Parts: sequence; structure tokens; C-alpha cells
Amino acid sequence: MKQKIAAAQGTFDNGNIEQNLDRIETLITECVTNNPDTKVITFPELATTGYFLSNEIKELAQKRYGPTYQAIHKMAVSNSLSIVYGYVEKDDAGNIYNAIQYVDANGKDTANYRKIHLTPLERDIFTAGSEPVTIKTEIGTIGLMICWDLAFPELARSLALAGADLLLVPSAWEEPYDAPFLQFSGARAIDNTVYLVACNHKGHSEELTFFGKSSIFGPDGQVISTTEKQFDIITANTDDHLRNELKQTFFSMLEERRTDIYS
Repeated sequence: MKQKIAAAQGTFDNGNIEQNLDRIETLITECVTNNPDTKVITFPELATTGYFLSNEIKELAQKRYGPTYQAIHKMAVSNSLSIVYGYVEKDDAGNIYNAIQYVDANGKDTANYRKIHLTPLERDIFTAGSEPVTIKTEIGTIGLMICWDLAFPELARSLALAGADLLLVPSAWEEPYDAPFLQFSGARAIDNTVYLVACNHKGHSEELTFFGKSSIFGPDGQVISTTEKQFDIITANTDDHLRNELKQTFFSMLEERRTDIYS
């Protein structure tokens, strides 16, 4: 079965949640207008707040089911489209996380993931997450990651072993590291014979410049769709038949792992 997936690249304003939600809604409208069969759309890391690393971002933190969730939930249901977006989360103990949420088109199923691998600058702002997250959906099992998580093959492998068919990776990857961004993304896809969506920011934020290049990778690690525009939506079709064929022929790594030697 084939399913259409999408990534929405853009520039999101630091500290302006209302404006960012408007941009998200505009991009969703564009997506469903031009590609009405899209099942899930992924937005960048911290898209709802903008990506910046000063203490002021803590003031934008919300509970998992706070106002930002309510707004995204409404967009998902009204457009019959599942949405993955980045936000700043505060838990009941007051801890602050760099998090993403999956909100299903049916308005009922959700999943929340807190970034496990924080960059050195992020560690002064956020608490690291500790739980890998997968969710079963109508298009298969989805695994959630964020940005620098791409550099750690162990996390992607654990999601694949948990049944992930597709990895969605909101990101905020800056210049001059575009080559590693694409190499890590392709490697995590081919390592596990899964589809992977790496959705990046484009533009400037304080001292950072984001290069975009949001891309969708096939289970053979090849780029299916990519963009360098400031605002753009890229799409691709997942193909269960192709993926299973690849797993049963050349890309048989998961079946051939030597767990008697390594875990």
C-alpha cells in the first residue's frame, strides 16, 4: 500500500506562537489543497516557538495538552491530516523539554516525544528526555526523533526494532553542517530500511543560520524529495511492497543481526 507523507519547511518567528501557528495553518491549507491524499505532515523542531537558545524560551513552555496542542488538534481534525510539530513542553514538576507531538487526524491518538540527545547549548535550557516513542497509525508504525538524535544510530535502531516503518524527525540544523544532516538522515533510513522525513528550518535565528534542505528518504537511504526554498512543502509516497521487497533481498540487515555477539 502507498501512503503520501509531507514535510513543511519554513521560517518561524522566535517567541511568537500565535504568528507561528498562523504559518503552520497556512502551510497545512496549501498541503491539503495541492495534495489532498496526504496522511501526515511534519513541521520543524520548535516550530511553534521558533528555535532559539536563551532563557526566554522557557517562558513559552506549555503543558502537553495546552493551548498550542488545542490549536494544532483543531487543524488536524478539520483538515483530516495527522500533524507532527515541535514545541516547548513543561511537565508537572516544572521541567522544560524540547518536545514534539504527533496529533492524529481522527483527533484521538497522540504521541509526545522529548528530545533524548540534546546539543551542548541545549543542555543549559532543556531537560533531556529518556523514552523512545513509537505510535501505531493507519499508515504504519511511526517513530519520533528530533534533530541531533539523527547522529545516534542506536535510537533509530531501537525504534525500528519496536516496529517503526517510518521515522519523522523535526530538526533545526544550522550552517555549515548540511552535509552531515543529509548523511545522518540517509544512513538512519538505510540502516533500518525505513522511510525517514527530516524537516528543517530555513532562515536566521540569532547567531544561527538554518539551511533548509528538508528531505524525505526512502528505505534504501536515497533522497526521494528535497527543497531549498524558504517556505515549501515536499511530499513522497511510502510503499510497503517496495520496502518489504528491499528487506527480503539486499537490505536484510535487521534479520541478520548477530544478537549473540552484540545487542
